[in-house]
Amino acid sequence: MKIRFVSAFLLLCLLVCGSALLAQAPKGGDKGGEKKAPPPKTPADLAFDEFDKIRKEPGPKDQARFQKVIAAGVAYLLKNPTHGKVNEVVRELAFYGNNNVDSKQMALRTSYLSNLRLAVTNERFKDGVSEPAAAAMLAVDAASYDAEVRAAPNPAAGLPALREKIDALAEAPQSGRLLFDRERSYAHLLIAVSGSNFTKAEEHLKKMLTHADKGIAGMAQTELNLIEIRKVPYDLKFTALDGKEVDLAQLRGKVVALYFWSASNKGSVTNLEGLQRVMSDYRKKGFEIVTVNFDKEEDRPKVLAAIKEAGLKWPVHFDGKGAKNAFAPKLNVTGVPALLLFDQKGILQTSMQGLTLTPNLPANQIEGQLKRLLEPPKK
Repeated sequence: MKIRFVSAFLLLCLLVCGSALLAQAPKGGDKGGEKKAPPPKTPADLAFDEFDKIRKEPGPKDQARFQKVIAAGVAYLLKNPTHGKVNEVVRELAFYGNNNVDSKQMALRTSYLSNLRLAVTNERFKDGVSEPAAAAMLAVDAASYDAEVRAAPNPAAGLPALREKIDALAEAPQSGRLLFDRERSYAHLLIAVSGSNFTKAEEHLKKMLTHADKGIAGMAQTELNLIEIRKVPYDLKFTALDGKEVDLAQLRGKVVALYFWSASNKGSVTNLEGLQRVMSDYRKKGFEIVTVNFDKEEDRPKVLAAIKEAGLKWPVHFDGKGAKNAFAPKLNVTGVPALLLFDQKGILQTSMQGLTLTPNLPANQIEGQLKRLLEPPKK
């Protein structure tokens, strides 16, 4: 009898202790308390990772590297033309030269774009290429002209050729998922070269309001709203994190970049390094940078740490309201990174955000426009 009692007592202790241990176990990502392992990567995911790895490899940017990057990117697009990373690969392929080759080596940039266009044209006309893959090749071709126009001292001259490429993409079967990116980038360029006469840009965007793709039609309305902002000098005043007063009116006579970023968005933080390089190259010519932070009040320590780590000396607006900060809604900025460029009169010239602004890209995107705004045209 005693043996049975002791056995029952020991069993009860084990059950109670076991329950206590389970109750104290750290909570995992699911109901069972165990963190789920990430799903295995698909072949398309692995192909993207391989392209991304090759794209980011250190070393000289020469013809051998160009061919390697182009081969990896084109191979990914041909095999995975409907994968979620397609638009990103299109952009990274097209802007690789702008993003990795110094602007003083224009011949090398031109060589890269020529090699890229030849590669996608050859693949597009091969027997057996699928319609989605052919559309991806056309998207790369159009994006390569976009990259060329953005880096040019006179971007307006290249717009007709770019428009032809986008129209060719629009007519291609299975091009819908690729067209929005190209149309929005074209709209930004069209507005940027308009100066103070927005007639052509407005005419084009009003036509786009009836586009069959509702996303493109909505983008057109957004850009038309921005045009209204561009018609008068923008009023921007705030007290920066360091206590200094910032007033865009006091910066008249200088070209000002307004950069939106978040300490929680790695890409937008990465851009800070490239923008600091541009700042050092052009500040003496009359260029300034002002930033607006997209984080919430509880992220203030993280924001301050990011500023310190990056060594930022520019004014930083922070009101702890995230995307609802004092300036983003008025300027149709819905996320980060985003960069807006104002001329010497305080007039908005360029708005780049979302799909048209990838990590490390803005520094190269704005250099051509800075030269146009800061340097008088040659006679």
